[in-house]
Amino acid sequence: MVHGRRALPEPTDLTAAHWTSGASGRLLVQRCPRCGRWSFPPVPSCRHCWFDRLEFEPVSGKGVLASWTGIPGARPRARLVGIVDLLEEVRLLLGLVECDPDDLRVGAPVRLVFEQVDDRIWLPLAELEESDLFEARIEAVS
Repeated sequence: MVHGRRALPEPTDLTAAHWTSGASGRLLVQRCPRCGRWSFPPVPSCRHCWFDRLEFEPVSGKGVLASWTGIPGARPRARLVGIVDLLEEVRLLLGLVECDPDDLRVGAPVRLVFEQVDDRIWLPLAELEESDLFEARIEAVS
């Protein structure tokens, strides 16, 4: 699915909880009730103990920036994407919003925010802790 020039995920039975969770202000990520390990992206069974009934649980929405890059495009500035390590030891590749590339550094504290792009999908994004939010986004609940 495409929204403007951005490709969007197609929610499935396996991934829908993740892509719609931003509506509540909390990102849901799979967690194994048997071994307690987090799993992203969503999978049918645990990568560690092979348990096949993973559950979606909310994460804190807090983390640190592990790396980032700019993606050139038609915009005046490059779109920024970053690798974010959440406190729960889940690593996500997220768009970075409301930040100046000169302010980015490894280990910088970030928080998740969400952008609703249609009636089903809330894209998780990350911003530096010091940034203000646009009205079109809501801050992830801690």
